[in-house]
Amino acid sequence: MQVSVTKANGKITAVNLLQAGASGGRQGAFPYLVQYAVQANGSSFGNLGGATFTTDAFKQSLESALAKF
Repeated sequence: MQVSVTKANGKITAVNLLQAGASGGRQGAFPYLVQYAVQANGSSFGNLGGATFTTDAFKQSLESALAKF
């Protein structure tokens, strides 16, 4: 999974999925993960039930993208 992050005035304004894959319907988690990341202004939000691996991969990618700021 790979994401890019857009920030303005120190806040996340957008998270774009550059490369993402999930099976078993878990790709439906991506819009929620993006929304939670923007609301939390980072990766400090809970895992989605039934999509723990997807959430963890998203958070890891998000943290990697944020480290570039």
